[in-house]
Amino acid sequence: MSGPVIIAFLGKGGSGKSILSSLTGKLVINDKKNLLLIDADPAMGLATALGVQGYKTIGEARENIIQKAKNASGKVEKETLGNEIDVLLMECLFETPDYSLLVMGRTNSIGCYCPVNTLLKRTIKTIASRYDVVIIDAEAGMEQVSRQVTESVHYPVLLTDNSLRGVRTGILINETITSSNQHDVKKTGIIFNRVDRADTELVEKAVEAGIQYYGSIPADENITLWDRKGLPALEMPDETVSLTALKTIMKKINFKPLSSAFSAGEGLNLRGGNFR
Repeated sequence: MSGPVIIAFLGKGGSGKSILSSLTGKLVINDKKNLLLIDADPAMGLATALGVQGYKTIGEARENIIQKAKNASGKVEKETLGNEIDVLLMECLFETPDYSLLVMGRTNSIGCYCPVNTLLKRTIKTIASRYDVVIIDAEAGMEQVSRQVTESVHYPVLLTDNSLRGVRTGILINETITSSNQHDVKKTGIIFNRVDRADTELVEKAVEAGIQYYGSIPADENITLWDRKGLPALEMPDETVSLTALKTIMKKINFKPLSSAFSAGEGLNLRGGNFR
């Protein structure tokens, strides 16, 4: 696989996308990989989970770009707009010694700005190509991911709790992925989050819909504590139960071409047990 490994966490609201994006990022950082995190949710939950401040959002840059496009009258001005877009978006790249972050944020504009969105997608893809791994904390559904963040996701990871609504949301997202004919998707699966044991009937519904069952992650008091105090998720102890369970799942998924953090996993038995 050339370019970065692109992982997206998707699911219904409150399924834990932001915290699991953060904890997966922690595993990647521990594996000494060059990491880009993308907060694609307008609520900016990933940025909050990471405890970062002072970033500029893509939404703010987009508003600036739209205003510049409206004000551009001459041919030369319009031709130089593309270069200005690159500069504006690079200003949104929040960099730390361990990872980089892009926050999509919100936009106040109405109407269709498809040409601008196309330029944004191109530039973001260029930024992403510099990294080993890209992790996306996405809104429910695939449209935002496929049109606004990157052109392809290799590993869509669906999140749910022990609810029929959560599983049905995952199934609908998987249908969106399948119908969009994204040839770069390597594997799509579902994780049951914040449950002691995944409901067998719900797991079977997901499997029957063609979704691999990756495993479950129990409720974690450390996550509750970190969230209440606003502590950075990346500073969560390595031995916390959620991170331990997530690492086991990631080894099973066996993201390629990553090394120690996600390697040596056996293929999953789609109808096997282990509904922990």
